[in-house]
Amino acid sequence: MVTAGYLEHSVNVGDLKLSYQEWGNPQAQPIIMLHGFGVSGHMFDEFADRMQDRYRLIALDQRGHGDSDWAEDGNYSRDAFVEDLEGFRKELGIDRFILVGHSMGGLNAVTYTNRYPQHVRALVLVDVGPESAKEGVDNIVRFTRGPDELEFEEFVEIAHRFNQRRTLENIRERMRHRLKPTENGKYTWKFDKRFRQPESGLKIGSEAGNDDSWTLFRGVRVPTLLIRGAESDVLSQAVAERASTEMQRARLIVVPGAGHSVPGDNPDAFTDGVREFLGDLERGEFEPSAGTLPLDQLLEEHTAASRRGPSLFVLVGAGAAAILLFAGAGYMVTRSGKKRKAAREAAQRQQQHRLRGRASAVAGHLPLHTPDVEHARERAAEVVARLGVAGSEGSRRARQSLSQVDLDRARVAAQEALSVLSEGSRHAPANVRAAVERADRGRAKKGGSSAFAVTRGAGIATFHTVARLLGKKREPVPAPQHRIARWRN
Repeated sequence: MVTAGYLEHSVNVGDLKLSYQEWGNPQAQPIIMLHGFGVSGHMFDEFADRMQDRYRLIALDQRGHGDSDWAEDGNYSRDAFVEDLEGFRKELGIDRFILVGHSMGGLNAVTYTNRYPQHVRALVLVDVGPESAKEGVDNIVRFTRGPDELEFEEFVEIAHRFNQRRTLENIRERMRHRLKPTENGKYTWKFDKRFRQPESGLKIGSEAGNDDSWTLFRGVRVPTLLIRGAESDVLSQAVAERASTEMQRARLIVVPGAGHSVPGDNPDAFTDGVREFLGDLERGEFEPSAGTLPLDQLLEEHTAASRRGPSLFVLVGAGAAAILLFAGAGYMVTRSGKKRKAAREAAQRQQQHRLRGRASAVAGHLPLHTPDVEHARERAAEVVARLGVAGSEGSRRARQSLSQVDLDRARVAAQEALSVLSEGSRHAPANVRAAVERADRGRAKKGGSSAFAVTRGAGIATFHTVARLLGKKREPVPAPQHRIARWRN
């Protein structure tokens, strides 16, 4: 049957008779179109009429919609829709085609493309994404669950209030394909009446969550055009942009003056967008929307890099950096060691000077006899000798302490350098700097403690000697208790 430039056909797929409309040259590149919930393939009439000069366009009435059979068992699952499309393709003898899907039909198209990618040359998704705005979905449900039977014009008025972007004439034409007469002279919807009955328990599509939906969209690897109506209350701009970015090869366009039903709200702009996309595809000039790599590709590249481990270049670089850091640290340690040594020697000279001054002051206030003075001179000579020995011994013990600290620090630094290089290059600079800082702090603390112990021991010995010389009793000075700082490898 020929009607207004297209053909009405039907084909049996499984236990169902599926109806479809066809435009254009049967030998041209085929485009199969899937409508949304509650409507039929005729929602693409304006688009198909504009594209039939170059393509073969086929609009399928999916099960339970339009003139196709209802599923008696109530199976309107996503899998059922997808397998209907595959059976439909086989019946028509089509190998590869361009797939267009709106809303519910878009979700069916995404699932089909994931399952049968070898048959899809390109994908056009119309106002559909991994997530839908609840407000828009609720509006559609309220519209389709309105009165079951009305006069034809009453349905037209309801549809016009629902979408005032269309003229009454346009809506009347669309409603002729969506309604059928009843025995009492009124009209009702063509789609399965159980869709309008909440108590029927019918489940349409899939119960998959948003995460699974995003995974499906990311799994599409064919060139994809995502079209959003600028005034849509179903697909938000944020979701559309994210979907076009995370999909493998996707381009996003926004059609002005269009709501959820983009092909009929602004058919000229919709057609221009699809025509440009298909033209770029045929010329090999298709470019996806600018964005980051898809999430799964990023994860794959990260996993592969982790398995490869650090490259030889990175390890060599890390080793060179470690050598430079240790060389710089050694220079700083040597320089600071010389400064501390000079400071210790100056402090020892000042301490000896103060001790001699105190001893002389005390002796000057005591009534000593001449023999006592001679005896004091002898004892003073012994003190000077002992101080010399103590100073020499202190210097020797200080040098040993510093040498031991330097040796311990070198061991620890070497162990930590090996650890850094074995763990990879990512954290090498930070770990090396931390190791040097810990070693330097520990060395300074230990070396300072040893030098302080030597100096204090010499001072205590001097005071004991002077006390015995003067014949006065002194309270014993407790021996210093040293806290031992241990290196932790």
